[in-house]
Amino acid sequence: MKKLTIALVAGASAFAAVSAMAGHHEGNKEDHMAKMEAKLEAKFAEVDANADGNVSGDEFMAYKMAEAQKEWDSWAAHAGDDTMVSLDEAKAAMAAKMAEKHAKMKEHHGAMEEKSE
Repeated sequence: MKKLTIALVAGASAFAAVSAMAGHHEGNKEDHMAKMEAKLEAKFAEVDANADGNVSGDEFMAYKMAEAQKEWDSWAAHAGDDTMVSLDEAKAAMAAKMAEKHAKMKEHHGAMEEKSE
């Protein structure tokens, strides 16, 4: 019973979070779904390296390895002369990434405010 209660609370929390996030964006559910489908189609096209309309395991893994390489490159930019990343260097990489995300969010929200005026 305790597990069921926890599962129900977790599910309700997830639903509430998704609903709150969805409410942040203007438009109806159909508009939101259309945007999400467009994002999926764009991502699928990125992963489908040979453009045959299907994604193989090799294509998926190659895509993920390229993502991992980008992540490593962002960490390695903070590495010392030893080409190894210490915890402090990883923290510096994380702080830089968070600052970049914060700047993008601020820019996005500024554009949304201008749009609504």
